[in-house]
Amino acid sequence: MSKRKLYWTSLISGWLAYIILMYVLNRLDGKELDLYFGLNLFTTFSLGLIISHAYRYLILWRNWLRLKIIQLIPRVLGASLVCGMVYFFTHSFISELINGTYDFRFEWLEILQTTLNLAVIFMVWSLLYFLFHFIQNYRKEEIKNLRWQAAKNEMELNKLKSQLNPHFIFNSMNTIRALIDEDPKKSKQSVTRLANILRSSLLMGRKKVISFSEELQLVEDYLNLEKTRFEERLECKFEIDDSTKEHMIPPMLLQTLVENGLKHGISKLTDGGRIEVKAWKENGSLNLSIFNSGKLDSTAEESEGFGLANTKQRMKLLYGRDAHFSIQNTEEGVLAEVVIPNTVREFKYKKDESTDS
Repeated sequence: MSKRKLYWTSLISGWLAYIILMYVLNRLDGKELDLYFGLNLFTTFSLGLIISHAYRYLILWRNWLRLKIIQLIPRVLGASLVCGMVYFFTHSFISELINGTYDFRFEWLEILQTTLNLAVIFMVWSLLYFLFHFIQNYRKEEIKNLRWQAAKNEMELNKLKSQLNPHFIFNSMNTIRALIDEDPKKSKQSVTRLANILRSSLLMGRKKVISFSEELQLVEDYLNLEKTRFEERLECKFEIDDSTKEHMIPPMLLQTLVENGLKHGISKLTDGGRIEVKAWKENGSLNLSIFNSGKLDSTAEESEGFGLANTKQRMKLLYGRDAHFSIQNTEEGVLAEVVIPNTVREFKYKKDESTDS
């Protein structure tokens, strides 16, 4: 229902309820329903609609919807009293015309009592009207904040993704540079492999999430490239459940963790080491285990270097508290564990098309 339609439905329903209440009370007092009584009820209903609607125009004209509560209270009290007084004199004048007596003498006590009663009705109407707009404005501000937060998260995520490729290229080029003097033939093969890896990673970088099978292929290509440098010093082992292949994950998440283990772990070992990647599904979430034979130095700055910090931030932006990431030393090496849920947080929100009524 549009706000305008809701306004008129509520206004008419409210005054109809008031008319029905008046009718019931008068019938209980033994008053018969005659033409005069019917016209009086109709006048009460019509005046209620007209004065309430005029009161609304005053609110919009004076921009009362933008005022604070402390500023509204005296204005609402004054406007309600004025509306009650206008209602009383107008209704009394029309009633005398309908009755044909033309006796327009009023007692001050009657004027005060009836005006106050009517003013209470208009104050209740004001309360409901301002409460509705307060809730609407609160909802608009909440949506605006959500849009702003979504845009901020989207920009931050894109920034993190844009940082990954240069970082990855830099490390891969260092690998090839080390091979140029040692084995030019292998360095040429490595350049070809690097070109294939970069083509895949650049395509992945345009997406928010990719399938785990695509990410796994990138990791395998990367490790094949690194084996050229490490030769027998690098051992790789994969235990991948087939059910995990179609699970969606952030691009280069697994590759970054494998690269981090290789750079900060195995590369520092004289005899080399091994990298083990395990993947399985549990309760609809993808579970990853990445092990390397190195050692995590919690006191060194590199233990919280670019790769891990980037991974944590991207997972936080995409999954909030639903995802999990941890890394720790074990007896044999370093173990990183990741849990990735099946759904990504939505950054886009529908536009609020409502207008003031």
